[in-house]
Amino acid sequence: MKTISKFTLLLSVLAFNLYGSDLQITNVRVLDRADIANNPLSVLFDVQWDNAWNTDKNHDGIWIFMKFNSRWNNHVKLVPGSQQILQDRIDNGNPSFEFSPDSLGFFLVPPAGHRGGVNYKLQIAINPTQNIARPRLRGLKVHGIEMVYIPSGPFTVGSPDTSATKRAAFYASDASGNPGGLFTITSEDEIAVLPTPGNFYYWSENPLYNGDQQGPIPAAFPKGHDAYYLMKYELTQGQYADFLNDLPDSWASLRSPIGGREYLKKRGSLRLIDGRYVAESPSRPMNQISFTDGLAYSDWAALRPITELEYEKAARGPSDPIEGEFVWGTNNYSALERYVDDHHELVFSNTLDEKDLNDANRAKFGASYYWVMDLSGSVWEKVITVGNAIGRSFTGSHGDGRLHFGHADNSDWPTSDDEVGGFGYRGGGYYEPGTQYSDFNPHSPIGYRYYGAWSGGPRSIAYGYRAGRSAPGE
Repeated sequence: MKTISKFTLLLSVLAFNLYGSDLQITNVRVLDRADIANNPLSVLFDVQWDNAWNTDKNHDGIWIFMKFNSRWNNHVKLVPGSQQILQDRIDNGNPSFEFSPDSLGFFLVPPAGHRGGVNYKLQIAINPTQNIARPRLRGLKVHGIEMVYIPSGPFTVGSPDTSATKRAAFYASDASGNPGGLFTITSEDEIAVLPTPGNFYYWSENPLYNGDQQGPIPAAFPKGHDAYYLMKYELTQGQYADFLNDLPDSWASLRSPIGGREYLKKRGSLRLIDGRYVAESPSRPMNQISFTDGLAYSDWAALRPITELEYEKAARGPSDPIEGEFVWGTNNYSALERYVDDHHELVFSNTLDEKDLNDANRAKFGASYYWVMDLSGSVWEKVITVGNAIGRSFTGSHGDGRLHFGHADNSDWPTSDDEVGGFGYRGGGYYEPGTQYSDFNPHSPIGYRYYGAWSGGPRSIAYGYRAGRSAPGE
């Protein structure tokens, strides 16, 4: 590694703030003492967020990754085990660090039993095998995304109501291919898809929308049994603006949603100001986004898309399905106080505060069994489908932080928005103020998947995205 300086070099770099529960990553500095006791380059930064929690059931955490100043293949590799907690400003106790096997990032997990704010000053070493030149260090960014840990274990898919069948819900088949009960996923082993007693199956009116009823679902396809992390909130417009700003101009133009005639009227808030993308409503869920846009974001952030089976696990957990069940655990709207207001913002009503979320009141917050937010009722969730061969070829590979001319390039990921196949939609989506509620607008019950195999819709007012990552060690 080339020595940059004989003295400590604290570089002035950009602070990077994200949105959700007021997550902030600030005061980012690069420390160079490479010629003193062979110390590697390291990064110092502050990280704080309000609504951290670690319960007996599961926990949240921050996926943290870094980018060099260069906009070409600029993902920073870290040194697992090199972390230091320099300050614990709230005296919470030591958090956990779960580094990814590829060293492209790590999960910062609050201490066991913690609930509330977190504020740490951290130091992490940069892998010295990278080609690190002085100009690349100026403007180094530290990125963070709030995520929820979905633990390993069996779960049940589908819905027991008869109307769910005509909405392509999963079930255990009888001898004629009709519903013979619910289907429980007990491992990541291959799943046969057959109209025979006890096997995984579903009704399909149209393979394009509901699926081809074919299989098997391979063992490598992530089914939700093994542990994984899922973004706590949908990708926001502020996060997407920061992603665009990190790309070369030609790539950013390809991934930018700005340009549609009614973009600004349809919940879009991105602007291009002095050569940078700015989100006027940074916490608003990112809509007007295609599947290939979402894949590009996943690859850039070293994450991956999720499957529709993982979607159901994150929504319902190990609970038994009930008829017409929404992600918040009931089949009605009586308690729900989370909605999109007339200004297109996703808000809580009155004085509801997310810090008060618990298992007993999650129906007010619209939170899932594991406290994932807005899996229904905001924007459609794009998921890898089991309903066609392209989707079933997905093996759960993660992005490597590097795009190929603005595209994700994982060979097992679907590549097209043009009804070629590979993904579908779950959870419903919000379109416009005053629209009458239905089974798919804005909320859709967990098991309903009428569009579970439809790989169309390049960009739309109600299309969003949420990424995940297999838990380290899984």
